[in-house]
Amino acid sequence: MVLGKLRLAMFATFVLLFGTVLALTGIVVWLVAPGLYGASAFLLLAVLLGFAVGITLLQYLLAPYIIRTFTNMKPLPNEYGWINEMANDLVKKAGLKKSPKLYIVHDGTPNAFAFGYGKNHAHIALHTGLIEMLNKDEIKSVLAHEMGHVKHNDMVLITIASMVPVFVYYLIIAIGSIAARSKDEDSGISVIFIFIGAYIAQFFTYLIVLYLSRTREYYADAFSAAATKPKDMRTALAKIAYGFPAISGKSAKKYEKARSFYIADPIALTDEREKREQELSKDLEKSIRKREKEGSHIDSEKEVSDAMKWERERAAAKLLNVFSTHPLTYKRIDALYEFEKGFRGKPRDV
Repeated sequence: MVLGKLRLAMFATFVLLFGTVLALTGIVVWLVAPGLYGASAFLLLAVLLGFAVGITLLQYLLAPYIIRTFTNMKPLPNEYGWINEMANDLVKKAGLKKSPKLYIVHDGTPNAFAFGYGKNHAHIALHTGLIEMLNKDEIKSVLAHEMGHVKHNDMVLITIASMVPVFVYYLIIAIGSIAARSKDEDSGISVIFIFIGAYIAQFFTYLIVLYLSRTREYYADAFSAAATKPKDMRTALAKIAYGFPAISGKSAKKYEKARSFYIADPIALTDEREKREQELSKDLEKSIRKREKEGSHIDSEKEVSDAMKWERERAAAKLLNVFSTHPLTYKRIDALYEFEKGFRGKPRDV
């Protein structure tokens, strides 16, 4: 599944599941808040907190299953034993008691991510696109970054932080309901405005959660720099964010065979389909050889420099950063340079 479709599917699933639950529970809060407040303000707050914890806990429990469902994810095959060796080394440097389970995602986009229930029940997934784009030192640096998220228990931390916007949402609805009932203004228009206000409050508190997420990315980068080499993480970030260099040569040939012909149900394949796949495989090999002969089509150094300049100078990039879970790439690269200058400790210290 291409990245755009994957993001759309994930977004639609979360909106449908958690957005619907949030809206329905918001209606419940609207109805019961005045009665709870009449009994005790503390009882009202306890119920609101319970709603927020319940929604967050539901996300926390279901997220790993949703991720596995919407990605072409498989346990890391034996042929990638060298990645397991990297992971084992990083586990020791991180001081983790249990090694995260490794997965490979058959997707051409250069990506990797950590997920799970905490540092002792964590999973790390690497896209085939990332494995083909980066050299082994860079792959280890990216793996170290994800291991940093596990070490710092970021999955749990961000989950807890994400509870705050939900609680604020319920609190605004509860206060609005109590105020409207006390003034006998329980009209449809006032209800709509109160719910809009609750969503706006939730949105602005969510921006704080995004800021926390960006901070954790810097922290994970720092562990990667301490556990591997800062320059490897810098070049990996440049390649991933700016798309350079392109997949080349021998490795691309091997990747395209595995990537294009991944088969979910081999028993159901027909002879005609197998024939078409063999023909496509030959065409891909010819295409890769032709691309190798053509050499570079672009000036990678100039393109990366221009991309970083755009991030540094354009207001649109700064605005985009506010609504992103990850800092702009040039900021991460600058931070890695600063870390390299000042850090003299061990990976476990990060």
